[in-house]
Amino acid sequence: MKKRRVFLVVQSLLCVLTAGLLALSAVCLYLDGAAKQAQGGLFDYMFTRERAGGWLLAVLPVFSCALAMSIVGWILGIRGEIPGARGGWRPDPGALRTKAVPQRAGKKAMALRAAVLAAALILLVLGILSGGPKDVQAKGAAVCTECIGLE
Repeated sequence: MKKRRVFLVVQSLLCVLTAGLLALSAVCLYLDGAAKQAQGGLFDYMFTRERAGGWLLAVLPVFSCALAMSIVGWILGIRGEIPGARGGWRPDPGALRTKAVPQRAGKKAMALRAAVLAAALILLVLGILSGGPKDVQAKGAAVCTECIGLE
């Protein structure tokens, strides 16, 4: 196996592992909060920043490795092998006549995508730091209690 292919496989596995750990953290956070609520604990126990941060810290090392490998791959120009793409494996000539060959995005499109991604991440972090999740949870609880007539 080429070094490039091994790099891509490891990077893919780290990304899949990160997604799995994030999903597992969300489920564990919910189950922990539901168990606490069943024991008569506070309703918003599972939604505190400290609880969510504790679960996210467990995922941080794997996420950091996946992010670092993605950045290194981007800097070194290591890309996945897309049929018909420059640098990727090429299908037989007969297949080229029947299937459209994917085109690579231009530099302007890549810069636009990077700018939109950066803006999204900045706004996401600002929303979390300003207490947005707590506000959404409080409003949701108020609407639910009004609907069933508790207020």
